[in-house]
Amino acid sequence: MIPEFPRTPTTQAAADLAAEAAPAYLLNHSYRTYLFGRCLVPEPGVDEEAAFVAAIVHDLGLTDTYAGESEFGRVGADLACRFLEGRGWDLERIHLVEEAILRHTNLVAEQVPVFRLVQAGAAVDVAGLGWEGLAADDLADILAAYPRLDFASSMRDSFLDEVHRHPEGAFAHLEQVVALSDRFGGNPIDALRA
Repeated sequence: MIPEFPRTPTTQAAADLAAEAAPAYLLNHSYRTYLFGRCLVPEPGVDEEAAFVAAIVHDLGLTDTYAGESEFGRVGADLACRFLEGRGWDLERIHLVEEAILRHTNLVAEQVPVFRLVQAGAAVDVAGLGWEGLAADDLADILAAYPRLDFASSMRDSFLDEVHRHPEGAFAHLEQVVALSDRFGGNPIDALRA
């Protein structure tokens, strides 16, 4: 059984924010990021509300609504900070969300559970890294609930655009170190598409 989303006014508002800006392929990616990550990081002490907000907002810097001069991760982190400040969150939890967004592209596994959740979930969805750690039923159920649509080709286009616009950024680093653009089309979870 796949994890449930934390149901709070803040998570609902974050989901609404993402739904207004993100195309369907990117919105579904954000939901899958949380769900895959929660399956892979099942620790009971995880701040699920913070993790969900980080996952649902982490790529909004790639959208037409929010893309700007800064790198996409910084845009998403700043957006999350403003959003959570407006909802009265304390600075420690805001920083947790900010760092989860900024660190989700790191190649070394993060130790803080919220960071690792977003990082691991995104890694499965983008490149299939760690997908073997998911129960087959959970993987199938998540893909059925939030289908991949045209994620591989659309996200690859967004990725390469970000590499071009920010040659010193996180995506450019991933392209240089692991040739990530070549991995979008070969994600093993696509063979399991619902």
